[in-house]
Amino acid sequence: MFNPPTLEDLQETRRANEKLVLRALESKPEWVETELAKTTSLALSHLRAALASLLDQGRVRRLPGTGTRAVYGLADPGLADVPATPLTTDAKKVRDYLEGRADSALYMSEQLRMTREDVMVALSLLNAHGMITCTFVGSLVIFRLKETQALGQEQVAAEKPTTRKKQVA
Repeated sequence: MFNPPTLEDLQETRRANEKLVLRALESKPEWVETELAKTTSLALSHLRAALASLLDQGRVRRLPGTGTRAVYGLADPGLADVPATPLTTDAKKVRDYLEGRADSALYMSEQLRMTREDVMVALSLLNAHGMITCTFVGSLVIFRLKETQALGQEQVAAEKPTTRKKQVA
């Protein structure tokens, strides 16, 4: 009797596929999608699912290719590997700024009147907490809050008791 895979099974398979892709990407700077599929022995659909997840996590970036060939490489958004310590004032300031928008570190530093280095430290801490994702646009790195973070904050705001009294008709 056939038992369809559970969501946990699918997530475990995707994580295993992501590890295969990351190992391959570490061996050389640029990979054409078809070469990556051959090297990892993954079906193209499984490779694309792993790449989509890694792109979303900001760990992989799509590079300019020739024609319709998709080229991928490891992403380096310039964030430091820091422990997930409590959020600093600067990290909270950057998190609040990123609510509902995406931006580069340089533009954030101008808007928030912080140094670019301080913004990068704050982003590194937010990344340690798993709160941000990044997207590459050419050589520019765009940061945004993860959707779950934004939704979580909206829910917290919605759950706060209001101070208005109910009107009785």
